[in-house]
Amino acid sequence: MEPLATNWQAPLGFLSLGALFGFVVHHSIFIRGEWHVQAPYILLGHVWTFSCLLLARKFADGTDAYALFEALCLISYGYVPGLMVSIAIYRLFFHRLTRAGFPGPPLARVSKLWHVWACRTSKNHRVLYNLHKKYGDFVRTGPSEVAVFHPDVFMATDGPRSECIKSEWYDLLVPDLALNTARDKTLHAGRRRQWNRGFTSKPLYFHEERVLKHIEVLDECIEAEAKAHHVSHMKDLLYWFAFDAMGDFVLSKPFGMLKGQSWHHIVTRLRRASSLLGPLGPAPWLVQIGLKLGPSISVIRDWRKTAAWCRKEVRSRIADKSRRLEKDLVHYVMMEGDEDETVVKNAITWLNGDSLQAIVAGSAPIANTLLGLLTELGRAPVHVQKIYEELKSIDDISDVKALATLPHLNACITETLRIYPALVTGGQRKSNENGVTIAGTFIPPHTTIVSPQWVIARREDCFVRAEEFIPERWTSAPELVLNHAATTPFGTGKFSCLGRHLALDTIRLVVARLSQKYTLRYAPGEEGNGMGKNLLDHFVTNPGGLDLCFELRKAADLKC
Repeated sequence: MEPLATNWQAPLGFLSLGALFGFVVHHSIFIRGEWHVQAPYILLGHVWTFSCLLLARKFADGTDAYALFEALCLISYGYVPGLMVSIAIYRLFFHRLTRAGFPGPPLARVSKLWHVWACRTSKNHRVLYNLHKKYGDFVRTGPSEVAVFHPDVFMATDGPRSECIKSEWYDLLVPDLALNTARDKTLHAGRRRQWNRGFTSKPLYFHEERVLKHIEVLDECIEAEAKAHHVSHMKDLLYWFAFDAMGDFVLSKPFGMLKGQSWHHIVTRLRRASSLLGPLGPAPWLVQIGLKLGPSISVIRDWRKTAAWCRKEVRSRIADKSRRLEKDLVHYVMMEGDEDETVVKNAITWLNGDSLQAIVAGSAPIANTLLGLLTELGRAPVHVQKIYEELKSIDDISDVKALATLPHLNACITETLRIYPALVTGGQRKSNENGVTIAGTFIPPHTTIVSPQWVIARREDCFVRAEEFIPERWTSAPELVLNHAATTPFGTGKFSCLGRHLALDTIRLVVARLSQKYTLRYAPGEEGNGMGKNLLDHFVTNPGGLDLCFELRKAADLKC
């Protein structure tokens, strides 16, 4: 019996040793700090180590070294289960969020993989909406993550006295840098000061002139379709317009989609690549693994091609001495007149990420807000007529200062930004070592905080008839707004959107032009669901289509 005992006792001992090693690795290494950026390398390291052990054992068969490699393989077999069990037990019973007693889906205590599965259709906003209905204002959505549905969350995490930082999600562009993804507050503040040069009155004036040219092209497209009695596919037109305008603003290089009436290949790639963030967005470590280790096919290839295109265009823009005087974002953000090689190299590293961020962060919100507003105007054309009547009170509809004074136009835009925010669930923050208190509830240290704007803006205790588009709540019916803090479409405090005025001016100019020149209605078969049940959450909003029929006002008046 002794040999038999030895046959099972020795392997069991090595397996137990491996499990103990997994426990030690978890509690001495992985339990501390952040590991999402290193996730691809950790995975590769483990796979490489296990593969080497298996190969070594195979080639050592029949030699004195076989017993050694057999023992090491057994230890590795015990290591992974030991590591996983240690992580699961800790998160289920001893984690700071477990001790705090936050409710939520049981699987959320162990892993974010439940959330990835729930978001497989890219509808995270609906997932979180249902969690709020079931569990309340504070919901544990991950091992170290809490979704906060209380309107106080925005000021608590982004206000002037907040100590919160941006969450792990914002390391998406690593190793490239970008203003919007800078997690270090000092680094972010310094880069923001550089960006400010591109958003003062002078550069905005230059960009306003460019925007008007793109609006002219948009108008020409719609007019041609109106005269031919064709349906206008507004999602295409508005995305083409927004990307053309932002390409011009960032690199003095519009994509030419409106004039060409077709999608630019890089914009198509970018939009396809962003679909990866729908299901994987809740787990930043999975995004890192996908982008770093995924085969260069499908959306992974699209992401890499888009990033490479931005790097190439930035270098081309900087290297072309004849374009130095072009008043785009690169012109204002670059250290003008500085020829120091280190400074220029650092600036290029930033601009690689900044250019991609600026084009996406500028174009998507403008296109989506216009699409949301036109959806509501098509559903209730009375608002178009009210805007049309307001426009009679100003001399020039291209005067952005005059447009900013029109009550109903701006109320329609504000209401659109409330119910159709550009980031429906994005904008995660992370508490520091002191934690943070939100609406009387303490969030423990080093906790990711999700603040879903789309859900919070639909709270009936913040807005009367919250699901309805009622612009008058911002003008003649203020009693319909119960809590102004529940909507922050451009962010709050130090992380607020630098391009707010640029975006609002662009939206006003487009809506004013269309309202003055056309009447509009839904095309046959259009139900206005593009911003509703067909909306996808790819970090930025990805709406469905919108088909409208435009009619020139003079022609409409003649018919009447």
